[in-house]
Formats: sequence, C-alpha cells, structure tokens
Amino acid sequence: MTKKDTNKNKTEAVDESRKGEGRKGGPGNSLKVIIVANGFIADPSKTYKKMAGHFGFSKDDIVVCADGGTSNALRMGLVPDVVIGDMDSMKFRVREKIREKSTRTRYISTSSQKDESDTQLAIEYALGMDAKKIMIAGAVGDRIDHTLANIILLSYPKLENIDARILTDDSDIFIVRKPVIINGVPGKTITLLSLSPYTYFTGTRGLKYELKEEKLDFSPVRGLSNEFIDKKAKLDIREGTLLVIREL
Repeated sequence: MTKKDTNKNKTEAVDESRKGEGRKGGPGNSLKVIIVANGFIADPSKTYKKMAGHFGFSKDDIVVCADGGTSNALRMGLVPDVVIGDMDSMKFRVREKIREKSTRTRYISTSSQKDESDTQLAIEYALGMDAKKIMIAGAVGDRIDHTLANIILLSYPKLENIDARILTDDSDIFIVRKPVIINGVPGKTITLLSLSPYTYFTGTRGLKYELKEEKLDFSPVRGLSNEFIDKKAKLDIREGTLLVIREL
C-alpha cells in the first residue's frame, strides 16, 4: 500500500469523525474523548473510577477504541462509539458483544501497512472532532516499543493545546511545556523527564527535590521519583518539553 493510500485512510477517518459531532458530549469546546488501547489494565473498574473521579470523564463521553482496545473498553463498562485500526487484534466474539450493546458503533478499518499506529489514528480521530480533553487507557503493556510509542505520542505537536494524558493502573502521564500547578498527595511520587534536549526551570515549589534556575537534561534522568511535600506542586518552566508521571 502506498503512503498516499495510507493518508487517504487517515483523512477518511477524520472526516468520518465529524459525522458523530453532537452525538455525545454536546457542542462547544468541552468535548471529551476516551481512547482505549490494547495494553494492560489490571483492574478495569478501578481504572474507570479513577478516570471519572480524578478527571471527570464518564460513559457519556465519546469512546474511541484502537483496534483490540475494544476488549478493555467492555471490561471497563464502556461501549465504543468508534473502533479504528487494522482490526488485527479484535476478536469476533468481542464484536458480537458490542453489537448486543449498541448498533451505532462505527468501524473504521485501515491497512496494516500504514505509517500511524492504531493509537495515533484514534488520537487523530479525536482531534478531528475538536476534542479538548483526551484520556488514553490501556496504553502501556508488555510490548516496550508500543508503550514508548504511546507515551511519546503525548508530545505530538497537534496535542500542544489539548489536555491529553495516559492513565495507568497507578499514575497519569502528560506533557508540560509551560508553567503549571499540579495537584498531588504528600508522599506520592512525581517523575519529571525532559523529552527535549533539556527543560529549563526557573523554579519549583511543593516538591522534595527542588529545581531553581537550572536545566533538567534529557539524560541522565535526574527527575526520576521526586516527591510531593504539599498538595500542590508548581513547576515554573521557561522552555522545553517535560514528561510528567504522577502517582495517583
């Protein structure tokens, strides 16, 4: 399959996404999308409770599954609005279970010879709906290459002004590019990793190990396992792209 054909698939996926606008979530700038990938989720019900309790997502939001993420979604009590990918990981019995729960689920099939991962296609779909908040579950697993790819996707330039994060069994992962205040629990860990050659901090507050007028380099990983000493931590960033892993 040519790259031109692959791009056509991606364009059709985004165009298709616009047909669902208003079906859930309503119009305006508050549209939230739950993306469910095919990674490991130890306790689906607990993950959903965190998604709802910590971040305000619910079953009323748009649910987009990346291929085999359909199984994870059903285990979380979520019915997919859209399933997107090359369909190499979704079992027939799962599709039948979805059919029992909804006749409105749309399937967007792509070639396996594509430039984008299924998770990226799901993100593109959400962006095509003008989503402002994206929560990705099932993004980590035993395939380290897939896990790293999904985490790095958070730094996708198209997501720069979107609240996009990955939810794992015990943490949430997101990107910071400007000064921010992060809620936390004293004693819980927070890891700060620079995805750019360095991230420059004018200062931090609320963390056990402080940074002040200094760079956090891409390597070595000096920002590993910092700790909240207050209920809020302030990161004053002048430049750089920072990956944050916050223990919940």
